[in-house]
Amino acid sequence: MTPVKTDILDTLENGVIITDKDLNILSWNRWLVVHTGISQEKARGQHLPELFPGTSFSILKRKIHIAFTLKIPAFTNASVEKYIIPIKLNKITKSIFRFMRQDSVITALDDTQAAILIYDATPLLEANAIIETQLKLVEKQARTDGLTQCYNKTMFNELLAIEIKKADRHDYTFSMIILDIDNFKSVNDTFGHLVGDYVLKEIATISAQSIRESDVFARWGGEEFCILLPQTALANAVAVADKLRRILAAHDFGAAGHQHCSFGVAEYSKDNQQSDLVRQADEALYYAKHNGKNRVAACLDDRKFILGP
Repeated sequence: MTPVKTDILDTLENGVIITDKDLNILSWNRWLVVHTGISQEKARGQHLPELFPGTSFSILKRKIHIAFTLKIPAFTNASVEKYIIPIKLNKITKSIFRFMRQDSVITALDDTQAAILIYDATPLLEANAIIETQLKLVEKQARTDGLTQCYNKTMFNELLAIEIKKADRHDYTFSMIILDIDNFKSVNDTFGHLVGDYVLKEIATISAQSIRESDVFARWGGEEFCILLPQTALANAVAVADKLRRILAAHDFGAAGHQHCSFGVAEYSKDNQQSDLVRQADEALYYAKHNGKNRVAACLDDRKFILGP
């Protein structure tokens, strides 16, 4: 094989490999020497897969075949193929990638030789990954309560609106529970807000673990939480609320001791407004709190009844 002159190629700020159809290296520019540590003398004449054992070159072989057959450039994308050759990233600042991410252009120079141009796409993909991470964080913060890490009221209302549309379309019902920690102000006043925050987080954790995966648990605000129970009639929702009431009442909250909650339950009626369901659950909660607390009250057609200890 006749070596290809690399004087011009050595000035380029990207990698250039010139090979024959079988991936035997004819030229290896200085950019590649710097980034791989492999000298031009060592690379020239080597079979590319032998220079990087353990690396699959099946995609590159296919792209070279396309370039020779169709006489048009072929491309690889760093987001899909990741890299042409494995170049470890030895950066001062930590990278999220182990190997340089590379875009490439493969062009047939004549009937026997192809040029493989390699571009470092790592900075762009790192920036995109950071942006995507930040967007996911912002999205999570927008839908999640910062203290308890469960859904917040905004997200609950969005999911509630979706559930109403599904219930109307498929002609089924569902229920909603609002629960409130009884006498929570005394916890903060007696033990301080750190203990109060601990109680809130514990109640969120216990409640989320005690309901179905399909149910939605959220912090409504302050010491109030709410639960959306898809395809659940009122009687079953009341049973869920009473079971949760007993679980929470039996739990030891450390410095705050035993705490208990009141529950309001309401069932969705077809074509009702979202605000009607929330109002009924809230009124049932108010009824439970004013009839002894640590109780479950349910609302059906604005009639209320009590279950409790």
